[in-house]
This record gives sequence, structure tokens and C-alpha cells, in this order.
Amino acid sequence: MLGFASGCFLERRKEFVIPHKVPEELKSYPVELQVGRGYDYSDFDKVVSIHLPFTLYKVLKVEGVTVYKKSREVNLASLNEDFWRYELELFKRHIMEAAEKRVKYAIFHYGRCNCAGRLWRYENHRRLHWNREKEFLVEISEFAADNGIKLLTENHPYDDGIFLNHVKHIAEIVEGGYAGFCLDFPHTYYRFKRFNNASLDEIITRFRESIQEVHLADGNGSSHNPLALDKGSIDWRKLLSLLPRSLLVIIELRENPLEALKRVQELYDGTLR
Repeated sequence: MLGFASGCFLERRKEFVIPHKVPEELKSYPVELQVGRGYDYSDFDKVVSIHLPFTLYKVLKVEGVTVYKKSREVNLASLNEDFWRYELELFKRHIMEAAEKRVKYAIFHYGRCNCAGRLWRYENHRRLHWNREKEFLVEISEFAADNGIKLLTENHPYDDGIFLNHVKHIAEIVEGGYAGFCLDFPHTYYRFKRFNNASLDEIITRFRESIQEVHLADGNGSSHNPLALDKGSIDWRKLLSLLPRSLLVIIELRENPLEALKRVQELYDGTLR
């Protein structure tokens, strides 16, 4: 299945985002809805997956325009009990709503150490965060399963302050049975080029059976920002050929995704040169 992310139409500013109208010609495509971030189910005909919050926002009016001002980051591994409990209940509410809408997947970012100073350097401290994240994952995975929603963890582009290794963190979640895997192409490529982390080929080889959704965009490795297909250095055609055709491919750009949707469909139809 081929679709796009609702974030394609967000205007991003330093402290807030502004949702813009989705063109009618795209309304019928499958969508990954980034919940709490400018759009809701009424904006699309077919929401097939949701991205659970990774940032919390406050809705404001600025000169008559609705904007979403960043409040704080979401962290499954937080040692702040109030934040941890609030985010767990928030995830449950979004999963319950997704189940009512017959959504298939719910995507989340795994946790990290966000404590002041350099506490992440100490293994005992990192273990505290992982224990908190495991508690979160146990509860939310059981809740999602009870509601018929499949959880997927997405590789994010930031430093991993728990295992200091994204592949190990993903493996602990996936092989622990807490969630499947949503592979983000430009996030992986950025970590590979800038920090010599695992390549896209290596990630696909390791987790091929667990990958159920792909966030597809090009990238140049200098940042994790997505680029239009064929505007960067990712061999996306080859990489898609390594993955099952049955998985969900979501175009995740910061511009209209229509051309990318057509390119991928032509690839699958065998007509793209």
C-alpha cells in the first residue's frame, strides 16, 4: 500500500508548525496521520496509520492564523512520573480512537535520556531509563493488541541516550516483542553518513521480517530532513526492491507528495525508467 504523511503540508517554524490545506487530488490516498499536529481524521478519506506524538503542542491563534506551538518533547523513558503517566494515557487515548477508525498501525519514537548534564554517560543511569521505557512498552503494547492496533517503532535521527546504539535499541524493542519496525530512510541515511551508524542495507538485512512500514524520502546525509525522490543520494529503488511489496510505504516530505507517489507507483508497475 502506498500513501503519504499528513506532515507533508505542515509549515515548520522554529517554535511552532502551521497546517496548510491538503489538495483535493490527494484526499483519496492512504494517509499516516500525525496526531495532535495540525490535522485530524476529518481531513482525510483513509487514515491507515497514525504517528503517536513525539512533541506536545499548544494550539494558538496568531494574527488570525491557527498555529501549533511546541510545548515539550514526548519521552517514553522519562524519569518524571507525571510526564510518563500523562504520555502513557495520551497514547492510549489515541490508540483507542485509531481502533474506532479501523486504523492498522500506530508509530512511536523510542525513548532516550533527557536528563540535565551528562548522566547518559553512566550505564546505571541509562538502565533506569530503559526500565522505564520497558514498563511503558509492556503496557502500551498490550493495550494496542487488545484494541487490534499494531505498534511500530520508528528509528529517529537523534542521539540514543539509552543504549548509545540505535540498532541495539530497535532490536531490544522488536525482538522483545513490544512492536514491529517502521524504517525511516532519510533518518537512517543521515546517521550512517554523519556518525557511521548502520547503513540502510544493513538495517534492512537485520530487520527485514519486522519492517511493516517505510517512511520514504530521499536524503543527502548532511541532515535528516527529507528531500524529494531523486534529489539526494539514497538508492530508494534498490532498497524498496529488497523489501516485501506488501508493506506500507508512506511518502514523508515537506512538500506536496503527489509526484513522489506517482514515481513509486510507476516503479511498482514496472514503468519507471
